[in-house]
Amino acid sequence: MNFKGHITGGFISGALLTTAAFVFSSSAGPHHNLLPLFPIFGVTVFFSLFPDLDVGSIQQRWFYRAIFILLLYLGYQKYYELATLVAIVAITPILDHHRGWTHNYFSALLVPLFLMGIYECILAKDYPFHNWSFKHIYEYLKDHLWLVIASIAGWYTHLLLDSKLPLLKNDRKHY
Repeated sequence: MNFKGHITGGFISGALLTTAAFVFSSSAGPHHNLLPLFPIFGVTVFFSLFPDLDVGSIQQRWFYRAIFILLLYLGYQKYYELATLVAIVAITPILDHHRGWTHNYFSALLVPLFLMGIYECILAKDYPFHNWSFKHIYEYLKDHLWLVIASIAGWYTHLLLDSKLPLLKNDRKHY
């Protein structure tokens, strides 16, 4: 699949997931704040393109230009932990060859969960969880869960469009 196909798939899955987040949001209503839904859409689209960032291309150059601007902004706002995670995520695709680990269906699940765990540990360093009930921990994590679901959905959208999922594998070679 080419870039246009992956971006189209990302937009479709992003719109579907954002709609689901809106519907399942406890505060959905006529005066619902839609601003928190935009990152869900953006993360889904980003991760639908993420596995192909290991190829030297125009899209890769524009992606790293956008990441550079985002890192400048995060640094300016003093979001150093988030900037570190963005930088780590941005550089990982180029650590291996094309269609390497980024096209593995286990990576699509494990990497976002691992990153969420690291980010939650960073955020939670000042919170005494030993006094919290399961409900308190769930309330703390639920805002970030949609972003993890978005990253997994976007990544699997990419794999689906490349037919790299075990149930949809085909014999075509991708080069």
